[in-house]
Amino acid sequence: MANTPFFWKLISRNYIASPVANEEIYQEKLERTRRALRPDWSMIEIGCGSGNTALTHAPYVKHITAYDFCGPMLEHGRTRAANEGIENVEFVEASLDDIDTKTSFDAVLMLSVIHLIPDWTSAIRKAAQLTRPGGIFVSSTVTIDTMPTKMRAVLSLVNLLPVLPTVARISRAALVAEIEKNGLIVEENWQPEGHDSVFIIARKPT
Repeated sequence: MANTPFFWKLISRNYIASPVANEEIYQEKLERTRRALRPDWSMIEIGCGSGNTALTHAPYVKHITAYDFCGPMLEHGRTRAANEGIENVEFVEASLDDIDTKTSFDAVLMLSVIHLIPDWTSAIRKAAQLTRPGGIFVSSTVTIDTMPTKMRAVLSLVNLLPVLPTVARISRAALVAEIEKNGLIVEENWQPEGHDSVFIIARKPT
């Protein structure tokens, strides 16, 4: 149940209401992403959750398609977009498997998603396929070797509980290697001090 739409629907109200864990780091990730975006670009965000990140990036690109498999999360995004007059963000209820690689995009975002996908290498491969030459792939991923020792112990327990999402045990080196294996060049590889997520911007060569 844990890595399914049903689980995320159950927690969606609390998820939407919860503040960002570290606002300063979140804002830095937004700024680093914005520096790489272009006004005429099309962008997708896979696993957009409440849609707040997609809506924040809306002024910096031409169009955004925000995907998630949790309907209540998407409704929050649609409501916020309507209230704020944001017209260039489309919210689509779909999983990663549903997204067709026949269309590619200038920017592909997967934030706090990859470590929740059991077959995470396939997820990166698909993200690379969806990225146009000259475009970027942006990810923020929990990696096991950058995690504090106490958190690793907690993670081991969490992964034993069927009611919680399983977190893949990905190392930072393995994450970077898989991204590069799929033809992307890593331009930013940033981990804030004391933080368990690695933020990466990788570009597909033209």
